[in-house]
Amino acid sequence: MYDVDFMKHIKHISILILMIALIIIQAACTSIRKLDQQIKANTITAAEEDSELPGNTISNALIKIEATEDANANILELDLNQALALATIHSRELQTKRDNLYKSGLSLLGTKRDFSIELTGTLDYIFNSSIDNEDSNNGSLRFNASRILPTGGTVALSGNSNIDSLSFTNRSSTTYDNYLGLRIDQPLLAGAGYNASHESLIQAKRDMTYSLREFALDRQEFSVRIMSRFYDLLIQKAVLENTSANVKQSTQLRERSEAMFRVQRAPSIDVLRAKQQELSSINQLSKTEAEFDIQLRRFLLELGMPIEQEAIITGEIPEVTNIAQDEATYLTSAKQRRLDLQTATDKVEDSQRRIKQARNLLRPKLNLYGEVGMTAEETESLSDQELKDNYGAGITLEIPFDLRDERDALKKASLDLDADVRTLASKTDEVSLEVMDNFTTLKFLRESVKIEKMNIDIAIKRAKNAMFLFKNGDLLNRDVVEAENELLDARNAYVRVLAQYEIQRIELLRNSGTLDIAADGNFLIIEDN
Repeated sequence: MYDVDFMKHIKHISILILMIALIIIQAACTSIRKLDQQIKANTITAAEEDSELPGNTISNALIKIEATEDANANILELDLNQALALATIHSRELQTKRDNLYKSGLSLLGTKRDFSIELTGTLDYIFNSSIDNEDSNNGSLRFNASRILPTGGTVALSGNSNIDSLSFTNRSSTTYDNYLGLRIDQPLLAGAGYNASHESLIQAKRDMTYSLREFALDRQEFSVRIMSRFYDLLIQKAVLENTSANVKQSTQLRERSEAMFRVQRAPSIDVLRAKQQELSSINQLSKTEAEFDIQLRRFLLELGMPIEQEAIITGEIPEVTNIAQDEATYLTSAKQRRLDLQTATDKVEDSQRRIKQARNLLRPKLNLYGEVGMTAEETESLSDQELKDNYGAGITLEIPFDLRDERDALKKASLDLDADVRTLASKTDEVSLEVMDNFTTLKFLRESVKIEKMNIDIAIKRAKNAMFLFKNGDLLNRDVVEAENELLDARNAYVRVLAQYEIQRIELLRNSGTLDIAADGNFLIIEDN
């Protein structure tokens, strides 16, 4: 049967365990609350260390998606700037990219923890009781604090405290023993040095940089795609307006043909042809309206807006904007600023570093260690314990007879380096080709804009002349119908080539590394310092 003092001891131990549990829970909750701040700080640090990263990458990465309200009676007027801003805040696709970047931050944070002070500890208390009234109780507290040193070594502080209590029918006894020690292990050959011991941390930091670059590129691609989709809507809207105008003209032509037929100035075939043209234009208008509505709903979905939202597309496709530099300047800028090209270059450095690491592991494992500790032998009272100092040092040499795995790792690292060098060369050519393609296409499109504009002027004159001759009875309405259709095609072709030029111009900025995306989604040109 437990005595009163022992029951008090159990009570104190229980209270201590409860307090420790509460502290652990509180610490865990605090860590969860601070997690976002830690990820944000690591992300900002990684961005600041990368001089080629666009300046607005962080502001784009830290925006959180906002829930959209249900569609209501208010009609949303969308121009390009507003569409880009809405996509920045509401796009689900863009938020997924931000979440992926956040996961990269989590990976870096976890790796950093591996190289900070690692604390472990256990607390246990065991109760044993037998039928002959012999009870024993054992309690222990153990802890360990260790850290990897920049030299490749490790330092560890450890300690333990034990209490053993025996209780018989007529007597009881309690003994205590304690230990506290410090040990340092330092490799001298294989595994020595910062690069050898901190390879995973070095790579984690570089991976975070790569993730930021990938996000910046994805952000640019997303905004260019939104712009392209918006211009598609503007083109479709122009086609719709032109088709509607064509319906009015077809109706007027049919009415005029009927009037001229009544006064015997036009044959009946002209009336039938005019009616057929009117029906065809009405049918084309219905088809264009349906296509525009579906295209608009898909665009709202891409923005992250409710697809039931009533929206009006406003704005115009800009006129031709001359590019600021020549082709050689854009090529030079691309080779200096393209983030994916910089990543390919850095990955070659990663492979070179891993080759050094693989060669390091081929060396013998020669380790030096030293330790110091204080031990208190078992006594029946804590106050009676005497601490004894312990010292120790030594050196160990592990002779590697079988290095086939290390040899294979070195060969693999060498092959990876060759592959990364080829990838870099291929990426360099690819970047150059993209810029040259953009530049050549822009030159072609600039001329196409001029030609299509002249086509409109010619088509307008031709349509007016055809109508004039038709009114005078010198021309059949077949020629009027043909002229009006060609005018419609010329106007549609003009807005299409304008949109193609502007998209190609923005893609040239992106491919040359001179494009940044503002926090509101608008395009910014990176100026030379």
